[in-house]
Amino acid sequence: MFFFASSWGQNSYTKEIPENWKIISQVSGDLNKDGIEDLVLIIENTDASNILKNEGMGAPNLNINPREILVFFKDEKNNYTLIEKNAMGFIHSENDEESTCLADPLMIDGGIKISNNILIVHFNYWLSCGSWSVNDASYKFRFQNNSFELIGFDHFSFNRATTEETRTSLNFSTKKKEETIGLNQSEESKPKTTKSTIKVNQLYKLKNCNENTYFEILEL
Repeated sequence: MFFFASSWGQNSYTKEIPENWKIISQVSGDLNKDGIEDLVLIIENTDASNILKNEGMGAPNLNINPREILVFFKDEKNNYTLIEKNAMGFIHSENDEESTCLADPLMIDGGIKISNNILIVHFNYWLSCGSWSVNDASYKFRFQNNSFELIGFDHFSFNRATTEETRTSLNFSTKKKEETIGLNQSEESKPKTTKSTIKVNQLYKLKNCNENTYFEILEL
């Protein structure tokens, strides 16, 4: 868990990138409503031992180097403060040793964007073999209570064989869930939307999310 109160000079955020790690995605935008553009980075280890030869289906080499997300606030003097970090596997690696046909989940828009002071982390789960399903998940984090808390989650599921769709949206602030089934891209749709209340004892925080968070939320 990280909450940093120290800051350095302009572009000093590079000091927070470990040796032999690289930036693979970044976005700027105001996250704390002070009118100054903040910075979010996704970084990746470059350890050659994490490039595995794949004898099965999928890519010939699998990059399972870990990734992390770092959030910096910027002040009027161009100083950057590392305010939150996740190194718990929430940001999926480029490849997956078990699901060798899985494309990079960050392939759309670099995985992150900022809109209306909200940090959106976006994953797309698409497999070139072994599954007809495509799943798309967007997490919306807002800075509140000295942390980035999950306030929204949108999920889209599509079957490439049947062209059936399911859409789910969760609002953690209002504790409401909306799910639409019966959508179809190639046939006449008869969608049905249900609304329900979810039980939320404590909001997810960006710094605490991990690879199981996705499945936990879908069970709500």
